[in-house]
Amino acid sequence: MNNIHVENGYGTDAYTYYPVLIVGAGESGIATGWRLKEKLGCSQFRIFDRQSGVGDFVKYLLDVAAKYQLVDKIQLNTDVTELRWLDADAVWEVTLTHLVPGTGDLSAADRKVRVDKEGTRSVYVGTEKVRAKIVVSCVGILVEPNDWPAGIPGQNIFHGDIFHSARWRQDIDFKNKDVVVVGTGCSAAQVVPSLFEEPYKARSVTQLMRSPPWVMPRLEEPFGKDKYARYAPRLLRYLPILGYLYRLALYLLVELIWMTVFQQKNHKWRTKLESSTLARTHSLIPEKYHDMMTPRYSYGCKRRVFDSAWLRSMQRSNFRLTTQPLLRLEPDGIVLGSSPHSAAEEKSSADTDTEEHLPTSIIVLANGFSATRFLHPLTVYGRSGISLHDHWRDLGGPQAYMGTAVHGFPNFFMLTGPNTANAHSSLITSSENTAGYIGRIIRPVLNNEATVVEVKSDAEQKWTRDVQSELRGTVFQNGGCRSWYQDADGFNWTMYPRSQTDFTIRCLFPRYNDFETLYTPSGLRYYKVRQVLRSLAALGVMMGVVLYWFFAYRSADVVRFCYAALGGDSWRADTPCTLMDPRPGASTTPTTSFKNLV
Repeated sequence: MNNIHVENGYGTDAYTYYPVLIVGAGESGIATGWRLKEKLGCSQFRIFDRQSGVGDFVKYLLDVAAKYQLVDKIQLNTDVTELRWLDADAVWEVTLTHLVPGTGDLSAADRKVRVDKEGTRSVYVGTEKVRAKIVVSCVGILVEPNDWPAGIPGQNIFHGDIFHSARWRQDIDFKNKDVVVVGTGCSAAQVVPSLFEEPYKARSVTQLMRSPPWVMPRLEEPFGKDKYARYAPRLLRYLPILGYLYRLALYLLVELIWMTVFQQKNHKWRTKLESSTLARTHSLIPEKYHDMMTPRYSYGCKRRVFDSAWLRSMQRSNFRLTTQPLLRLEPDGIVLGSSPHSAAEEKSSADTDTEEHLPTSIIVLANGFSATRFLHPLTVYGRSGISLHDHWRDLGGPQAYMGTAVHGFPNFFMLTGPNTANAHSSLITSSENTAGYIGRIIRPVLNNEATVVEVKSDAEQKWTRDVQSELRGTVFQNGGCRSWYQDADGFNWTMYPRSQTDFTIRCLFPRYNDFETLYTPSGLRYYKVRQVLRSLAALGVMMGVVLYWFFAYRSADVVRFCYAALGGDSWRADTPCTLMDPRPGASTTPTTSFKNLV
């Protein structure tokens, strides 16, 4: 694949060529870069990210990038906006959009608003076209925040501030302000308790909820948070095995939960967990919220909330939880409709036949992300010239073999693609497994043994059918709710229906025959030699098994034949001997007759 270089020098058609181009410098992008550099010996790659920094776990990812010398491979404030496959050259043409530093931290919708108000140059500096042999998308799932709820007017006349929790506004003063939080998912559960503490100190917090989540206790640190923070770093530095064992224990625990609770058939297990979970929730919140906070769907159907402070914050006098629908915004507040619940708190606050005006200074949207709009807003054009989004639309929804490869889009791979998310285990584990899987698939291209690798259509279709079929046996698809796992038509293109152990094994041992690989002449020769060696190795194993069986189970026949062939003295079947019977389960006492061995 050669090295990173510039083609055509100073010509008008000059471009930079990258053997591997990675989209996104989050955890998945760093994991892919590490895999290429440390495991595959490939340093000829570039990681592009539109944001001004790396990933979500900033300190950790920066340390990893520095440790493995990946920092110089990352280019920030650069948005990859289009990929187009050039079949004649077997490469991807990539359009890069260079951004004003910091504007990449905004959502696509917010960038559009800024452009409309301040002009193109307020966000975009310019564009550049480069080429890459292999493109790996690591853009993630929870990237683009959901927009303002459709059908709710008044956003343009509201005098207060509105922003999404994923794009937190550090410049806004919350002190003595009336705050409304829209949503009751994981983000909201973290935001609400913080609004009562420094540096925010909001006067009041009203939380709008459509349906209650199942709320689990947050897994506490061993020996308590303070002691763990004080002693664990030093202890784990000298005894890293303890960290591995702790993570292994957590892994096995969540795998057990997947096998027992998330399978639709295991109603008994799930009912017990639902009962204990609900009892805990009711013990921590005011009685007036009990009915409102009782889920009417199976545990696991929606993303669970792991809580350490949210439920207790409901005890505050300046907190209010309501299921009254948001009807519209007014200059100084919001207008709520009648509630579908009958909690005493809501009966006293608003007549069921009238609207309620609620003074509001700040609205925090914690209403999730566009999780089913994979790769949005990146556009990918494959072999046929059709965009990947149009291709998926024609198929009925997003799909990819192993969640990473799509027929018609050669040398293109995704991490955290369709049906790779899980609701029980770490997504980091999943993305690291996928990075390893992609590395195994593209190794021939990296080694100049092949130019193109592409998943077969029938393999992709079979994979999709199997995944969708197995999803019907899980609470993710048939748990009695609608969640962000599903699209508008109710199809689940997000969740992986099997255990993380299953996915790990599949990534460790790829089905190479599910891919079409266009080898170079030298690569084809190497491939044929490798196939012959594998066949010989398999034959050797089979011969070994046969010989082991022959000598282990028919040794008496061998001895008897040799004895007679050497002219043994009038051999008889009951001639004494002291041979041991090697057969499994046989007596350990030396036998006195060949007859006992035959």
